[in-house]
Amino acid sequence: MNTQGLNNELNVVIGVDELTQSSEVETLSFFRDQSKASLVILDFDETLLLRNSTEEYLNTIQPRAIAAIILYILDAIKPWKFLPGKTGGDTCRDWIRVLVLTILFPWNIFLWRNHACQLAANLINTELVAAITTHKSHKIVVATKGFEFIVQPMIKQLNFAIHELIGCRFWLGCIDRHKNKEDLIARKISLAEIKESVVVTDSRDDASLLAIVKHPFLVIWEQAKYIPAMQDAYIPLFYLEKVKRPGQQTIKKIIIKNHLVSLILALSLISSHPIFHITGITLLVIAFWCIYELGYYENDQIAEKFEQKPVLSATYHQYKSKMNQWQPWYWAVFISFLGVGCIEASQIDLWQANHLVISELLVKEHIQDLSIKFSLWLSILLFTRLTYVAYNYLDKQTRIWIYPILQVWKFFGFLVVSISNLVGVILLFSQLLVEWIPYSIYRCGGNRHNFKEQIFRFFIYIFLCLIIAIGMHDASLLINPQFAIILIWAGLRSKSELMGLWSNAYLLSQTPPSHIPKSD
Repeated sequence: MNTQGLNNELNVVIGVDELTQSSEVETLSFFRDQSKASLVILDFDETLLLRNSTEEYLNTIQPRAIAAIILYILDAIKPWKFLPGKTGGDTCRDWIRVLVLTILFPWNIFLWRNHACQLAANLINTELVAAITTHKSHKIVVATKGFEFIVQPMIKQLNFAIHELIGCRFWLGCIDRHKNKEDLIARKISLAEIKESVVVTDSRDDASLLAIVKHPFLVIWEQAKYIPAMQDAYIPLFYLEKVKRPGQQTIKKIIIKNHLVSLILALSLISSHPIFHITGITLLVIAFWCIYELGYYENDQIAEKFEQKPVLSATYHQYKSKMNQWQPWYWAVFISFLGVGCIEASQIDLWQANHLVISELLVKEHIQDLSIKFSLWLSILLFTRLTYVAYNYLDKQTRIWIYPILQVWKFFGFLVVSISNLVGVILLFSQLLVEWIPYSIYRCGGNRHNFKEQIFRFFIYIFLCLIIAIGMHDASLLINPQFAIILIWAGLRSKSELMGLWSNAYLLSQTPPSHIPKSD
């Protein structure tokens, strides 16, 4: 149906703030008294259904944890902003999410049918339905910016007739989502009928539709709730990034730049197959932090329970339900198996593997090594968790001496699955000191932010290498390519602090720079 005539009818534009909201009682009373046959156009989400159908659909996708991660990545990347012209923007967010998740998990369409039956039985707006069906003569149309294939299974379960379902199409949702609802309706219902209809919606986005109908009802139903999909699903490292240290880019600055890169420089650089080894180390770092963030979560819970003025982030109460004691372990064990497997693969001679000359004895040897390393690594994760429990339940002064044990697991625990050398061990020890010393300063009442971590790592690494080389009368340590690479990395990371140190230095006989306060 041509919608040009409908658009020409919209001579008056109603602002969102000018819309008059109707009460539930007023709306229900109207339908009980309306005996004349009418076209009734019902919004679906949070109106006929007391939930959001799109979020409910996405919330049923299995495997749940992987789906939650994909949704998180989509919200971080926001691919809908890159769609061309009028098809892009936040309006198409739901379409992209539904499209991507349905393509990746097509079996969810069948899972959704069972869940849709439960929703139709438990969450349909029964008060609204009872009021509308008081008189059987009404022609009921469901018009929604949700998706027809999602809504349709619920419509089929209703015990009253729906004459038409009008929603967004699966493949063309980017187009439908940008249309006004009256334009969607006009594809199947005449302009004259629309103008004489009764419309019930909770969305202020339907202002243009409410402006042209005879009986508009904008109603916010008390029992209706918008519950985001996967809001209670555990995502590895989510708590650390969004709850414990929101806005601090913890994954980038601490996990990747400090932890992962230092392990790659200390362990992977000396591997004969560094690609496999780096992949394995990356997976094991993720597994380690799945367990380590459990300690953060427990620390917040204990603070909330025992401290009079707990220091909790603004997002703690919003997201703490996403964490539990077991899901991080499921992820950690699975990722650890893949990680240890990659590290073990890095020790296999690929030339022999390609020529199929690996003996049965060699295969058994690698399987045995894999089993031993996997068991040892899981022991490291368990020791890490137990150490963090002791850290969380002991007093703050005692924590000063528990904290370095956590750092031992964090940096040296990886040696149970991979070998290092003297240069690598020196780097890991430098990292341990960089973590421990500022923490000790903080616990002793000092300002940890005055501690120049990057310069400290740089100097400790150089000093230890020089001392060992001199003490062992072996200069080979200092001409090792690994030593040079680590030195360059540590130097680049400390560049800004070194420049600040240089600019602040002055002789006591001279006047200090203007930005340095004079000492008494």
